[in-house]
Amino acid sequence: MMRKNFLLLASILLSLYSLSAQEEKKSDWQTKLEKLNITTSINLQMWAVYTNGTEVYNTGLEAYEKVGDRLNFSLHRSRYGVTMQPYKNLKFNFTFAADFVGRDALSGQDVGQNNGGNPAFRLWKTFLQLRMKSGSEKAYLTFGYFLPQIGRESITNPLRSTSMEKAWSQNYLRRQVHGVGSGRAPGMNFGGLFYKDGHKISFQYDLGLYSPIYQAYGGNSTGKQASPMAMGRAVVMFGDPESKKYGLGAKPNYFGKRNGLSIGLALAQQGHTDLFDFNRTYGVDFLFNYGQLNLDGEWHNFVRQVAGGEAESKANTGYVRLSYNLPLHFNYVLEPVVMFSKYNGEMEAEGQAVAAKTGMPAGEDQYVDFGFNFYFNPDLKLALHYTLREGHAGDVGAGSTINNYFVSGAGAVRHGDWLGLGLSAIF
Repeated sequence: MMRKNFLLLASILLSLYSLSAQEEKKSDWQTKLEKLNITTSINLQMWAVYTNGTEVYNTGLEAYEKVGDRLNFSLHRSRYGVTMQPYKNLKFNFTFAADFVGRDALSGQDVGQNNGGNPAFRLWKTFLQLRMKSGSEKAYLTFGYFLPQIGRESITNPLRSTSMEKAWSQNYLRRQVHGVGSGRAPGMNFGGLFYKDGHKISFQYDLGLYSPIYQAYGGNSTGKQASPMAMGRAVVMFGDPESKKYGLGAKPNYFGKRNGLSIGLALAQQGHTDLFDFNRTYGVDFLFNYGQLNLDGEWHNFVRQVAGGEAESKANTGYVRLSYNLPLHFNYVLEPVVMFSKYNGEMEAEGQAVAAKTGMPAGEDQYVDFGFNFYFNPDLKLALHYTLREGHAGDVGAGSTINNYFVSGAGAVRHGDWLGLGLSAIF
């Protein structure tokens, strides 16, 4: 009996020791996680789009044919991010994405290819950011795969944009600067913010160097000739700053908490590659917030010289957008919005031939977006918008895919107008 009691007591003590060890181990694990300062985020954007008036080019008839109007539901965007800050002045971020899940190629909106049958999940961005001096926002060094700081709309979170879709001028800007519509490129950026409480003028700067590699050998190289892309952007803010801390993003709506004007100037240039002798982008962007009024826009000019110096191809693109916040009961907000976006490329045959050699879109592409956003809070909104679309191919004629208006996953098209209902949520 005594032996049984001893064995029982020993068993209980071993169990308690084991539990204690597990708790200690768990505590160590939790401590390590706490030191990493991990934060997570999920962004979801779900759309229902009704399109009318889309036409597909029939190569046999050499004419466009109208297709049936359609209702299309899709997971338009999703982002899954993790940020770690193991040290006070060092931060690491990586974000994954699954976009355009379920999109119909003949639906009206301007986006990438359909991602429906077997949705792709991919790395969207990742970077390591070092603050050069504790307590100062004046100097940050960022390495990784992320957005070059050029333009305003390109660096705006799409779920923060006040139009139904981000101004698609950003797509033309991104493709011009570094070759892909996603906007990301591997490189480094040195930037900072000069701001002081009580002062009515502040300043942010960014200087970047990137290595776009998407132009040759199946998108795996710049080609036999290589040149990095260098860029710089400076923003002067009058009145309230956009933020009191340096960051790599932007937003247009501060819900009445900012009275200020931001004016940005940007320049990007890449030298000789297999595709061109040089590639230059320069432009201006602005953001004006006053009370409940929000006004933003940008305009950029593009120049590419044909390899060999034969000729140049030129284009420009931009947008302007206006919104106003109408406060409602329960802290809800109703925001009417209108936006105009346009791309102007080469229209004559000679210029379009040069554009094709340098990989630039041509012709004209423009649209108007107008509608309403209903905010439950700044991170959760419903959007109801209508988009009117128009494009012109110029001398190249019908059946071309010379710019976004004529491009889809179903060959050459003329996109129709569309009515969109969207839900955006940031967690």
